[in-house]
Amino acid sequence: MSQRYVLLPQTGLTARSGPDAERLQRLTDAYEREAGDDQQLDGVTVQVVDAQRDGPVLVEMSEAAAAALVATGVPLRLVEEVVYPHPHPRVLAAGARPRRRADADGLVAITVTCVDARSGAPLAGVHVVAIGDRAARSGDEGCTDSAGCVALRVPAGVPIERLIVEADARQWGACRDGLTPADQRIELAPLDLAAADVVRHYYPAAAAAERFDPATGVTVGIVDTGVGPHAALGGVQGCCTVTGDVARLQRTYDDVDWHGTHVAGLIAAQGRLPGLAPGVKLRAYRAFPQRGSGATSFAIIKALMFAVADGCDIVNLSLGGGPPDEALSEALADARNHGVLVIAAVGNDGEPYVAFPATHDDVVAVAAFGHRDGFPAQAQAAGDIRATPASTRDPAEFVAAFSNSGKYVDAIAPGVAVLSTVPGPADAYAPLSGTSMAAPIVAGVAACLLSRDRALFRAPRDRAR
Repeated sequence: MSQRYVLLPQTGLTARSGPDAERLQRLTDAYEREAGDDQQLDGVTVQVVDAQRDGPVLVEMSEAAAAALVATGVPLRLVEEVVYPHPHPRVLAAGARPRRRADADGLVAITVTCVDARSGAPLAGVHVVAIGDRAARSGDEGCTDSAGCVALRVPAGVPIERLIVEADARQWGACRDGLTPADQRIELAPLDLAAADVVRHYYPAAAAAERFDPATGVTVGIVDTGVGPHAALGGVQGCCTVTGDVARLQRTYDDVDWHGTHVAGLIAAQGRLPGLAPGVKLRAYRAFPQRGSGATSFAIIKALMFAVADGCDIVNLSLGGGPPDEALSEALADARNHGVLVIAAVGNDGEPYVAFPATHDDVVAVAAFGHRDGFPAQAQAAGDIRATPASTRDPAEFVAAFSNSGKYVDAIAPGVAVLSTVPGPADAYAPLSGTSMAAPIVAGVAACLLSRDRALFRAPRDRAR
């Protein structure tokens, strides 16, 4: 069975001299000439899959070949490639997707009808989840049809513990608890972009120009599912770092989901819903494939290396959840050594731990909170409210129920029912929730602070910066 490995120098992320550098450079040269061909490394056959000049090389080989290579005493470190899960664009209140029961015994069919609360018009394509037992995660899910209806199977005679209608670019979604297992009609509050969500409660749109000075030249990198297109996000540059991804996109860094565009809008959007630092220079590094499970550690490493080379001051990582990874850890340390501030989401498992890479010492780990006045009373986000710990400053503030926590958390930021840009020809906006939304708020704040401190901005790009 073959496995992909990241080959690293003996120390650090890059090497330009020595026996480790010589081997990595030889593999990189061969890859650039003969991509995908087998190569010999100290007598062991490896397939070079991807490579970064003067840096790590991605190879594929059998476990036996890897053991044989280590046995030769090769002056390189072999680290298994890790896959980080896709950051789902809409975080479900109270956790994970339901598990459908395979048997029909004891189940009853119900119809959930979703309509616009203002007009009464049916809402098609709305995702609905019924959870019968949150501890067991049993339930059913589906999308509404043209009549706004979806058929779900739930346990008979047992209250539906939670019914969730996911928010989208039209409406705020819904969260209902303790419902009778019978047909339901859910009226969904339409989006009002003039209303103050949790971000604009703390960072008013009218004050955006006072917070950020674009003349300084601060650059923020976004390692995510891509960015745009969206009219509020002009001037974005970037690339795709996914190994072997042949993008069928207008731009290789265009968003393959909602996630990265939403993150980018919270940092840099201009127009009716400005980000924290509207107009800041954005670099988009698409590390997630158009199709597939998630982002590989090598794709994220490449993105961080490009961010350093492109002069990014701040990098946002609204991703994580894989095991601690030695290769990615080297890239994070290398970014800080080049004067780059890396910010990462702590994860959305609602658990008392922080997901890697937010646990890394060179990363700012961000949790999420919300404000009760930032969304309608029965919106989807109502299910994200955690009762304790309570705010001593404002009773409307709450820690997000989905937010991970723990000793590695460095900051907490707005991340519940946050309005921001979503890609597509409509140039739309939508509310999403997650620590993925809280991290770019901190990145935007950091961009504002740096734009107002030109001495720090011009400081040597080293670890002290």
